[in-house]
Amino acid sequence: MTWRMNISHKTTYQYEAPVVASFNEVRMTPASSLHQYLIHHELVVSPHARIQRFQDYWGTNVETFDLQTPHETLEVTSENLVEMSMPLPGDRSLSWKELSSDKVADEFYEYLQLTNLVDPIADNFEHPKYPTPHDLVQDINEYVNQAITYLPGATNVHTSASEAWARESGVCQDFTHITISMLRTAGIPARYISGYLFDSDNPIGMSSVGESHSWVEAWVGEWMPIDPTNRRSVDQSHVVVAKGRDYSDVSPFIGIYSGGASRETSVEVTITRKS
Repeated sequence: MTWRMNISHKTTYQYEAPVVASFNEVRMTPASSLHQYLIHHELVVSPHARIQRFQDYWGTNVETFDLQTPHETLEVTSENLVEMSMPLPGDRSLSWKELSSDKVADEFYEYLQLTNLVDPIADNFEHPKYPTPHDLVQDINEYVNQAITYLPGATNVHTSASEAWARESGVCQDFTHITISMLRTAGIPARYISGYLFDSDNPIGMSSVGESHSWVEAWVGEWMPIDPTNRRSVDQSHVVVAKGRDYSDVSPFIGIYSGGASRETSVEVTITRKS
């Protein structure tokens, strides 16, 4: 069974005084994969700008534009139509010996290193008591979900895994960073996935107002997706946009500008299942 979904992601910046020049990177284009197909994508920028496209090191679709026209408001809207199918369950799991090989260490080096956002935390898992890496991934997913309270406003995009762990609260970004920290410390390659989560209880034709979401993929012989925020399966409700080491690699919008300070930022994400 496949779903078709419209996804609209609009970001609006208001400035205290005119911005005279800016350079911007946007990561709001859903990826295409075996179970996710991008049918249509359009990025609309106001004031109008010429858009260029490339794939970054992690395989994410990136759009860039610069503005030389003075403006006090910037609107960036990503309009998408995607077709989603249920991912096939994985059937491959490495042993601990295979996972600790030099081949895995070399191939997934970046996804085994801690970062400023995915830093060491107080609690970690020792893998000897788990028969396979797959078992440990499942246990960490459950543990983080139970240990952290979902609390919007408790953290921000600069909050590290250790800070959110100490506060015992956060949002999906924090659940993701904490889980990745535990996995990498246990020797399991793990990467940050950003995208959108559709409310599967909504009927066809009803729009769902939401926001960007994040979850984790762990390498256990193949990429195993888990959603520690919701403690649920990653299925056709999860639309992948970007992948990287942590949030800094997948931020939906990055820009530098010259002019007035930012006064207000608003983000609107609307998802509508079409079929």
